[in-house]
Amino acid sequence: MTGTIVFRSKRAAWFTIATLLPLAIAFAMLFLDKWYMSLLMGPVLLYVLPIYFRTSYKIHDINQLTVVCGLLYMKTFNISDLMHIRPTNNIISSPALSLDRLELKFKNKEILLISPVQPERFIEVLQAINPGIEVKKK
Repeated sequence: MTGTIVFRSKRAAWFTIATLLPLAIAFAMLFLDKWYMSLLMGPVLLYVLPIYFRTSYKIHDINQLTVVCGLLYMKTFNISDLMHIRPTNNIISSPALSLDRLELKFKNKEILLISPVQPERFIEVLQAINPGIEVKKK
């Protein structure tokens, strides 16, 4: 593998509605008598919109996985430390925009929940780098 492969996060319909609804409300409030109320939505939108548009998982040719979520979260993991991958619907907070998730478990007992758009392809690329990854099916 050469370069970096980027996998976007799968976006659930409920997350899309929860993200775009405040944007629509703020936009509609601009045309009301109390237009300045839409400015109160600004901080919420500045936090939520980058999460919606920037959540991704980058696999680098230097055997690293970088997870980006919004403006505040970016973490890199060694793919050689990845032991297990299994599908899950765990609702715990994670850099995933869908409940259709993969649970990645590393040697240091760290667990990462993500939701790539193409989970099979994502697993293929990881296994090409680290063939020792155990993949559990649903």
